[in-house]
Amino acid sequence: MTADMFDFMTGPVSIIIGLAIALLIGLFVSFFVGDQIIISGIKEEKKIDEKTEEEIRKEEVSLKEIKRDIEEIKQILKNKV
Repeated sequence: MTADMFDFMTGPVSIIIGLAIALLIGLFVSFFVGDQIIISGIKEEKKIDEKTEEEIRKEEVSLKEIKRDIEEIKQILKNKV
């Protein structure tokens, strides 16, 4: 199925349709990326390059604690089954 099968698909019409599709894709991308930026701003999250070394170390410790807790939960569930 090609554009030649349709009489109305001339060069300018094809360009307009292609442009409309590109604009819609750009709109969706900017919408989702914009939401992520807004959400991180509301949560007052900082980019990694804006964080101090102390903040990064605290976050690392928290992540290790969470990982340990998850492993404990897995063991408990494994023992019950």
